[in-house]
Amino acid sequence: MVVAEIAALDFFTLFVSYVFGSFWLAVVGLALVMFVVMGVLGRISIYSTMWYCIMFVNVMALGYGFVVITTLVNLVLLIAFYFSWKSYIDVR
Repeated sequence: MVVAEIAALDFFTLFVSYVFGSFWLAVVGLALVMFVVMGVLGRISIYSTMWYCIMFVNVMALGYGFVVITTLVNLVLLIAFYFSWKSYIDVR
């Protein structure tokens, strides 16, 4: 692998090639870093942090071109949205 002079500014090369080793390990590693920073250090609720991480994985799968993963995650998100909306409407 040839190291370019601008490689320090290329996040894809930095995370995928040098730090994590593959694209999906980079996605999981960055989601874990986001979870620790937002959930543990930032004191955001674990539920909200989990949904941010799921949306991050969804967007990364969409950008990488995995239709099956994107469809499954979107289906889970729509089901969760439906149950949240239903519980919001059914409050007495």
